Amino acid sequence: MEPDYRRAIRLALGEKRLWAAGLLAAIGFSEAWWIVFGWGPESLGERWERAVGGWMGDAAAFVAFVLAALAAFVVLKAVGYLGEMVLVRQVAHESPRGVPGFAEAFSSSRRRYIPFAVTLLPWDALRIAVIYLPTLIILAWDRWDPRLHHVLPYILVMLVWFLILLAVYYLAGITVTLAARSSLLQGEGIPEAWRRGWELLRGNAGRCLAVWLQAVAADILFVVIAWPLSALLPWVAGQVADPIGFAPARWLIHLLVYAVLAGGLVIMQAGIQCYRSSLWTITFLALSGEPEDREDSPQRGDTGVEGETFYPPLTQLPGPPPGFMP
Repeated sequence: MEPDYRRAIRLALGEKRLWAAGLLAAIGFSEAWWIVFGWGPESLGERWERAVGGWMGDAAAFVAFVLAALAAFVVLKAVGYLGEMVLVRQVAHESPRGVPGFAEAFSSSRRRYIPFAVTLLPWDALRIAVIYLPTLIILAWDRWDPRLHHVLPYILVMLVWFLILLAVYYLAGITVTLAARSSLLQGEGIPEAWRRGWELLRGNAGRCLAVWLQAVAADILFVVIAWPLSALLPWVAGQVADPIGFAPARWLIHLLVYAVLAGGLVIMQAGIQCYRSSLWTITFLALSGEPEDREDSPQRGDTGVEGETFYPPLTQLPGPPPGFMP
């Protein structure tokens, strides 16, 4: 049988119908892509903070930062969740003829968008809170020990934060990733989906860890490729453009290089998002006992309002053998 990660790679590279949804997912919530280009919800908030701070004061600038960053976060997540929802449905309905198109997958999933997004949103909020926790630690430490006389305790505190970050990414991240698929594919409520995601993780910790590492490896590969390119290509552009005396020509060269770099990297990230989403959907179907070819299954004819397909809850599926769950 084809290993799950190879099947996910094959889908990401060979199924062109996945690419549109993968592009939305890449633009919507790819921190790896944001890091390389130094932008994201917080960078938009900083721009508004600088714009407002000059004529309305620090308090208004802070409010502008919070509102702009929050608005950007909500919009980007909404776009990302849409792309992820379509990807999950497409891979779950893979058949010998391929995967459904974007429009078909969206049409059969649109009524589950809100539960799907609400299932994922707390995880994204928790992740950002943990990522930015060192900012508060540094500010508090600077007030208590500005000259950093206690270096060892400081290192230990940051190490504890890193361990917490890993635990959050592994436990909460995998739980919510599986829960979102349960919500979308099984039509479960949000608490039930979270509970089901935790049960699947707890009962299959080793396999989930392996899949998680395979997904993280894809992001690491992207950063390893993207960071050198994001430094090298602008440097080359500067070497070419700086000797040119005509300022608009220099500006045009830099703009073209940036457009090529950004376009190439976001396309690469779209492929990675297709791979990650496919890998977790394949894993969810295997762990939950779902048939891999959904199109020809008996449940296909059980449709809801306006053709939306529903599937029986996981509680109706055969349970695991004795001793399978810890």
